[in-house]
Amino acid sequence: MLSIKNLTKTYKGREGSIHALANLNLQVEAGEIFGLLGPNGAGKTTTVKMIMGFMAPTAGEIIFQDTKLAMAEPRPQFGYLPESFKPNPNLTVEEYLRFHNQLARSSIDPEKLDVQLRLVGMDRFKQRRVSDLSKGMGQRLGLAQAFAGDPDFLILDEPTSGLDPIGRSEVIDLLLSINRQGKTIFFCSHILSEVERLCDRIGILVEGRLQFVGQVKDFLAKWEVDNLDAGFRREVKCVTS
Repeated sequence: MLSIKNLTKTYKGREGSIHALANLNLQVEAGEIFGLLGPNGAGKTTTVKMIMGFMAPTAGEIIFQDTKLAMAEPRPQFGYLPESFKPNPNLTVEEYLRFHNQLARSSIDPEKLDVQLRLVGMDRFKQRRVSDLSKGMGQRLGLAQAFAGDPDFLILDEPTSGLDPIGRSEVIDLLLSINRQGKTIFFCSHILSEVERLCDRIGILVEGRLQFVGQVKDFLAKWEVDNLDAGFRREVKCVTS
């Protein structure tokens, strides 16, 4: 469904070129949840920004359903939740979601809005102001706006960022439910225990370079990670050595 070929992003600094991403090659299959995993600064958000057309790659190409994507062109086929999701606090949940459906040029009848809100468990809060939402409810609203236009492919950058353990678990359950409805999900995280529960396959990024692609169980078996999150931070150093 999505093919990334030799994707590279290089910045020029005072001490020479800095490779934020180097020759990334990935494929995401229809119907799967693919997790891009790595420590902070590994290049995950850079990858997402280039997929979304917000940033031009230095080299490489991104192909979606056999069509090469160009920089800055609209991506109506994608639903997107950024890492820093900051909706307008003065709008109600319904107003905010209606606005995003208008951006997606999607019909905005009340029934459709209710369906989107029910999907994320927010239908009871559609008249609540965004400023009055908890962090977890805000993330649910972010997922709801990602469904505007009913895209089949969702790109979610750290969707559980800032949530407590209960909130993270709720969002993961929600994503699994969405995936069962036929949506393909490209999911970024730095928490291995999260993607172990959520993802069909993962890619491990370290310092802009892809170090592993495959199932989580294969990664755990290969590096014998005992304590998932602490172990990941330790073992990922071994991956690059």
